[in-house]
Amino acid sequence: MDKQATTLRVFFALWPDSALQTALHNMGSDLNAGCGGRGVRPETIHLTLAFIGALPADRLEALYAAAVRVSTPAFDWQVDQLGYWRRNQLLWAGTSQPPEALGRLVSHLHAALNDAGLAFDDSKPFAPHITLLRKAHCKALVQPPQALYWQVREFVLVQSETTDKGASYRVMRRWPLV
Repeated sequence: MDKQATTLRVFFALWPDSALQTALHNMGSDLNAGCGGRGVRPETIHLTLAFIGALPADRLEALYAAAVRVSTPAFDWQVDQLGYWRRNQLLWAGTSQPPEALGRLVSHLHAALNDAGLAFDDSKPFAPHITLLRKAHCKALVQPPQALYWQVREFVLVQSETTDKGASYRVMRRWPLV
């Protein structure tokens, strides 16, 4: 059996509803004139909580069990800030005031993954962001004219597959925030 058939490329994320995905996509499209780059397709817009990467398929149940142990309250997130990472050429949307509950969610999820012996990339500090444009070259950024509001009520496990059109994402499972 080849390696591709026995592994899944996965990550945990917050997944906006389609209306918010469309609003964020439109925000990126509006900024494309000043920054160039490639817009992210609306159906792929998300906020990564923990990138697992290649996971052997037989470890999927352990991943599910770790996620079940995460208990964090639902929260509201205000998307009111834009940023640009020159080195990565990413234009992103975020918040000027990250909710404490988001930090707790990430902390509890990372602890559950570590306790279960599941490897993931935690080499960089968590920087909550939603990618809007890739390969962007922004000289100046204007902040969004109005904030977008997101009622975060769940987190998800997503499978990523590479296609001719870029990454294709499939939500595999959802866990409610209470």
